[in-house]
This record gives sequence, C-alpha cells and structure tokens, in this order.
Amino acid sequence: MAAAYSQCSADFSLQNFPCREKSAMLDGGRSFEPADSTLHSEVAMLRAARTARAVRTVHADRSVSSVRSVRPARLARRLVLSLAALTLGVGVTAGSAHAAAPAPVPGADFSACPALSELPEGADPGDWRCEAMTAVGHLTLGRIDQSLDKGMAITFAEGTVNGEFRQVFGAMTAAPVRVRGTWLEITPRYAGYFDFQSNDQRRGELNLKFGVSGPAVPSGCSIGTDEDPVRLVLKETAASTVVSQDPLVVAFGVADNRFTAPRTSGCGRLGPVLDAVLRMPSPAGVNSLELDARVSLRGYGEAGVAASSPSGLISGISR
Repeated sequence: MAAAYSQCSADFSLQNFPCREKSAMLDGGRSFEPADSTLHSEVAMLRAARTARAVRTVHADRSVSSVRSVRPARLARRLVLSLAALTLGVGVTAGSAHAAAPAPVPGADFSACPALSELPEGADPGDWRCEAMTAVGHLTLGRIDQSLDKGMAITFAEGTVNGEFRQVFGAMTAAPVRVRGTWLEITPRYAGYFDFQSNDQRRGELNLKFGVSGPAVPSGCSIGTDEDPVRLVLKETAASTVVSQDPLVVAFGVADNRFTAPRTSGCGRLGPVLDAVLRMPSPAGVNSLELDARVSLRGYGEAGVAASSPSGLISGISR
C-alpha cells in the first residue's frame, strides 16, 4: 500500500492526475490506487471546465463592448424616459426633515475682491472695504430639497463716494448639488444684481440662477436667467455675532421663503421634461433658502489688498 501511494503521489499534478482517492480509510490514512483507466475522463473534465470559462469570458467581453457602443442619442432617449418616469412620482421624494446645517466653511479668500481700479470714480480706499462671505444651508426649490453642505462664497466691496453708499460685486462660487433620485446637478450662480445694504425690512437682496447639468442636458440649461432670475429678499434669522476681531469676522443667519422660480431656460427639447421633473415654475410658498453665513472684512487701506484686477473677475452692479 505504501509503494502504491508513493507511486501515485510522485505523478500527481494539475496536468496529470493518474490516481483517484478511495472513499475508504485504511489504518487511519487515505489509500490510493492507480487509475490509468480514468485518466482520459479526468483530462476531459478539466478541458471542459476551461472551455466553459473561456465561453463566459467571451460573453462578458461582448457585453462590455455592447455597453460601450451605446450611442449618445440612445443615452438621451434613456434620460428622457427616466425623467418622464420621475414625473409620475418615481425616484424623487422631498425630505421630510432638514438635516442640521454644518458650520460655515472656515477662512476667507480675498483674491476675488474687486480691484481698486474697479471701485467707483472718486472712491477713497480708506472708506472702502472688501467682504468675503462663505455660507452653507438648505435649498427647497420646486421638487428640489437639498442641503448646500459644500458651501458657497460671495465677495464684494462696499463704501461711500461723496457720502453716498455704493457697492461693487466681486465674484460668486458654489459647488454643484446632486438632485436626489436623478442624474441631475444644480449649481447656484450670480444673476446680475445684489444689494447687501441692510435695513429694517431685509438683510439684503440677491438675484440667482441655478445651472442644471446632467447626461444629455445642454450647456446653458438653467432655472432662472439674468433677465428672469430667482430674486431673493433675505431676512435675518440669527443676529450678527463677532467671531474674531483680528481679522474681523462676523457670523449671522438669513433666509427667504417667499420667492418664486421660473421654468427652465436654455434646455432644448429636454425643457418640458425637466420642468415636469423639477416642478417648474414654482410659486411662492413652496420655496426656501436658509443660510448660515460668515463674513470676513478687510479695508482697502490695509496692506495686502490688490491694486489691480485678476483676470476673470465678474464686475457687478455698483450702487
């Protein structure tokens, strides 16, 4: 028995399997016997298994190729069908409760401050300052109900000319926000008008448009335009508190829940579908924007304020 086991174990390999294990256990160990008569069947089984794996690989490659060969037109049709399904109530659902807003993005970026050359004629730099605001919050717009947790930033200058209060817009940046249950993203953008001089009725005003992007959505598609914007009249929800004296940083809260939103613009043939999905136009009473803001202030008379405008700054309306 020992001799038979040695002979079998010496020839054992994945390519040559000349022995078959017995089911019986003898003397506490396994017993083997030559199995030359079954060699061909074992080899055939191995070859069949390899052939099956090869067939599965070919099928998988063909599947991947078919996916890669989907034409853009088919993608557009699929998007239309998917968005149309959402109009029937599939996929997009408004959140029942708003998550607590995270703390505003720390720090201040004064690189987008309007340059001295962009201030109104006759402006004394000693009477002007740049304000860099960062904010996070929550947006409800038609069917959109999303946290603005990635933040937005607005930079502008304000001061006086001959005793009259004036403002100059610098720039606005915001991260895209995914619309829950869809392939769409929206991005808040400046729409040509602002007035951050506060009074008893409001903390400030700001016109926005919301860029819409996604598969097959044309560039320039948006909710609102410069000519027909989403106009916000922001009211104070949390009084200003000084976070830092040097540099001067002030935190506060604002919100608007009475604004309207127009139908989409610049969206081509997808416009009606997007309007149905996003529930545009959206009347007053169903929309809201809540912001927790932090503003850093720097005077133009201080060292380090740029004297010339970097390329790409947005020149806003001065008042």
